[in-house]
Amino acid sequence: MVAPVSLPRALLVGLAGGVLSGFFGVGGGIVLVPLLILAMRFDQHSAHATSLAAIFLIAVSAFLGYWTADAVDILVGIALGVGGMVGSVFGANLMHRMSPNRLRAVFAGALIVAGLRMVF
Repeated sequence: MVAPVSLPRALLVGLAGGVLSGFFGVGGGIVLVPLLILAMRFDQHSAHATSLAAIFLIAVSAFLGYWTADAVDILVGIALGVGGMVGSVFGANLMHRMSPNRLRAVFAGALIVAGLRMVF
């Protein structure tokens, strides 16, 4: 469990995560997990879990912004969402079986691979 944190700090971290997620179109976890660990001192598992709660609200508001600009393929979005819901159950179970160090290493590796793919 995480220690109590300052709500103003949480709002600032959420604002930064929302701006970056909305601007870059990246998954909020890529932004929020490191912010929760560094700025709010969350442990690795709690950061992953808490970011998912925040991502829901961030995604809804970003979706509405893109929807009003007629930039959403709703059928593809629904298909991705259904697949994501099923996959997230497996991912959450896998995460809980990993040590914090292993989870951190896997997460860092995924970020590095994603970054390199974007560069090349």
